[in-house]
Amino acid sequence: MKNKEILSIISAIILVVLISCKHESIPPIIDDTTVPSGICFQDEVLPVIQSNCAYSGCHAAGGEDPDLSTYSSIKQLVNAGDPQNSKLYKYAIGSEMPPTPKTPLNLEQVTLIYGWIKQGAPDNSCACDTNVFTFNDAVLPIIKRNCWGCHGVNDDIPLVTYQNIFDNADNILADISYENNPMPKPPTAKLSDCKITQIRKWINAGKLNN
Repeated sequence: MKNKEILSIISAIILVVLISCKHESIPPIIDDTTVPSGICFQDEVLPVIQSNCAYSGCHAAGGEDPDLSTYSSIKQLVNAGDPQNSKLYKYAIGSEMPPTPKTPLNLEQVTLIYGWIKQGAPDNSCACDTNVFTFNDAVLPIIKRNCWGCHGVNDDIPLVTYQNIFDNADNILADISYENNPMPKPPTAKLSDCKITQIRKWINAGKLNN
């Protein structure tokens, strides 16, 4: 086999590997009628961005541009009221972010970002109620937004299904309750006492799939 043919084969293999390392882009088709209202930046949007994009070595403060760790820095990438023309939304639906082995943002996460920009991109928060502690209304949303960036389907300890969370519930509670070096890791903020209480109450009530 000639050297030129060998180089051609090697080049083809490298191209296939590079293509296979990219995520498939989520189609940017969102039905505005299905977008929830009253999306809260601090509780729903920021944790998704921080845990998936603003970790150490990526888009954290002092890391790669753009900085995606705070409201003020994220707001610079937003054209309030116009998701389609906002850099943040384009990042969210792109095929490059977050990089492998992390999984791309799912449609629910992308829809949150889209809806928050559509409603004017406010720096707002949601009320937390410790009397709400069912799996689907409290525990799963907390895990989705704050933990999936690290503990996605490709992680050694995935937390993406009820059974995953059920099996690791006691460790989750211990990790999020530490005063020093709690989970989730910075820049994602430590969970509020209310959210920790919701998870604790769910565990004490039997860890039901409710």
